[in-house]
Amino acid sequence: MKTVILIPAYNEAATIRELVQRVIVVAEELSLDIVVVDDGSTDNTSEKISDLPITLFRNEPNQGKAASLWRGMQWAMEQGAEGVISLDGDTQHRPEDIPRFVKAAEKHPNRIIIGSRLHDKDKIPTSRYRANRFANFWVAWASGYPIEDSQTGFRYYPVSFLRTLDLDTSKDKGFVFESEILIQAGWQGIQTYPLPIPAIYADNLRESHFKGVEDITKITRMIARRIISRGMFLPGLYRSTFKPMLQRNAIRGIDTDALWMLLISLLVGLLTLGLSHLWLLFKVIYRASSSPCDFKDIDVINVAGHALEQGELSSDYSARLLRALQLHKLHPQAKVLILGGRPQSGISEAQAGASFLQLHGMPAGLIQREEQSTNTLDNLRNSSEWLNQFTTPVVVSNRYHLQRIAVLSTNIGLKLLPVAAETQFHPIKVFWKLIVETVYLHWYLSGRYFAKLTGHQRILGKSG
Repeated sequence: MKTVILIPAYNEAATIRELVQRVIVVAEELSLDIVVVDDGSTDNTSEKISDLPITLFRNEPNQGKAASLWRGMQWAMEQGAEGVISLDGDTQHRPEDIPRFVKAAEKHPNRIIIGSRLHDKDKIPTSRYRANRFANFWVAWASGYPIEDSQTGFRYYPVSFLRTLDLDTSKDKGFVFESEILIQAGWQGIQTYPLPIPAIYADNLRESHFKGVEDITKITRMIARRIISRGMFLPGLYRSTFKPMLQRNAIRGIDTDALWMLLISLLVGLLTLGLSHLWLLFKVIYRASSSPCDFKDIDVINVAGHALEQGELSSDYSARLLRALQLHKLHPQAKVLILGGRPQSGISEAQAGASFLQLHGMPAGLIQREEQSTNTLDNLRNSSEWLNQFTTPVVVSNRYHLQRIAVLSTNIGLKLLPVAAETQFHPIKVFWKLIVETVYLHWYLSGRYFAKLTGHQRILGKSG
């Protein structure tokens, strides 16, 4: 595999000869070509290496790092190279690591190999480390996958990818080019492979050409334009940030997907200044106030369960069951399905509800139970196949609870008609229950919408 070593240099007279000589030793062992692009240095950088067996170009005047890299890359492509290894001219990168890049490229074809330094945190100046971490977040978001060190200059590029590039390499792009090239790669489905390298920040190194605040600002602006052009690219944000964190921080016994859905819900609430919560509260109240207590034709009565209180029916559950009895009198042929697991004192919600209905005269043959689930969504999901056999199934629950049931049943393809347990709606009496339902729905809908945008199949599977 023919590979070219590319060194962009600007005012590197103090280090360039030693660096290039070390590169030559490695290059001769691996039969690699070397090209140095002197970017209009004002010292004698070119003179220091003009007698060495390398290809040397000089930009006149200074054109910036992007132009220097691109000039070297174009030359490599003209020479028929299959890959380009770039490293800086200030000895922050060890030429002795080049063989590792070649091997990594052979093992991981069609990927950009990056020399990752951030694992060596203690050897990196704090301000530089923080700036790199900040840049990593944005570059990874725009690229659509995690990147360990987006600002490293020690990289291997496959030429097949370089031939597809059409990026701005003007002087003001400078270090922006190295970030943008990773983003462009991500958009083409080409990811990076991190190769750990030491972080070298010697005391006698010249001042970095990288201007922290200025260059990070330029990089961030470029990335913002990229992200906005893709509608904020939320799938990229998920894949680059949230997905790796979920994989790393799985907590035993806790549903981390649910935790992230809650975090997303809080973020949406903050971004909308609470208006999203107010809108859902309106929907909950509207459904609670407008739902009827009966329908003309009913062939199955679905009763939502409720947690038992020390083995006894709660007042809310009793109201639902009493409404089911009244509906049975009006529709005596209708089947009845009681939902609810969570056994307490040896009896499930569904068992307690069925016993209550039978005690009040409902034939046992009409009653079915779904008692394998512990929440409303699973109750509905587990009974959906049976319920879909009927033409006009209704669901009975308390008024404050009906909007949740309507949303959940719609998302799993169930067409249930909501029936209110209470004859009248008293919002003040159930104010806090209305708030709880609003918060739950906001959590559920925010997480589900985010999962749709990001293609998160596990969350979609859990929520619908």
